[in-house]
Amino acid sequence: RTEFGKHCNFKDVPCEVLKEEPIDDESFKDMYKYRNPCIFTVDTCPHMSEHSANTERLVVQNTSMLHREGGWPKDVDPTEPADTNRFRKKAEKDEDYKSAVKALGPVISRCMKQNNTIDIYEEYFEGDQSDHSGEPPTAKGLAVFRDPNVVKRTATSINWHPEGPAKIAVSYSILSFQDPRAANAHMPKKSYIWDILNPNTPEQELLPQSPLCCLRFNPKSTETLVGGSYNG
Repeated sequence: RTEFGKHCNFKDVPCEVLKEEPIDDESFKDMYKYRNPCIFTVDTCPHMSEHSANTERLVVQNTSMLHREGGWPKDVDPTEPADTNRFRKKAEKDEDYKSAVKALGPVISRCMKQNNTIDIYEEYFEGDQSDHSGEPPTAKGLAVFRDPNVVKRTATSINWHPEGPAKIAVSYSILSFQDPRAANAHMPKKSYIWDILNPNTPEQELLPQSPLCCLRFNPKSTETLVGGSYNG
């Protein structure tokens, strides 16, 4: 076992004859046939074949039909009054048509009597006018969110948090054309995210390169916001 795992060391050695058969024997000539060249292939893999089959294709098609003039037979043209009147007179003479009309008569009479029994347009309380307007709408201020900067700006957009009315994102900027405050080098550029329960201090500050004109939450990823800058 000490020789296991070592590389093979090949060297040239003289040939060694293991067995020698006489070729002059006549008995061998009857048993073998001389072939030149002789090619023989040996394969131990099993022979396999592959076949494929497919069923007939089923063609599916959607069709529709629009009835504008009843269900007339195909030999009756509904656009011709003469053909329809002729077919109608022929159907009215049929005994099955008469029995069907006679059977539907009581059903229609009962429905008509029900409609005549109740006056759907009857006014129950004449002269009584009810006021359904209710109380006039009112509004009440619960909190005031002020711009914490010295230079007061306009809240250009307000966006509620997608997960609930607990936070709002507010963008601040001055949209007035040639406003002297916009030319100030110390013009604040911050926008804020406010907590509804804490209107005194903003929860987060957003500092863009230019004041934001609009600000929105991402509905799928609420940690991401997108805003439109004043300089485009």
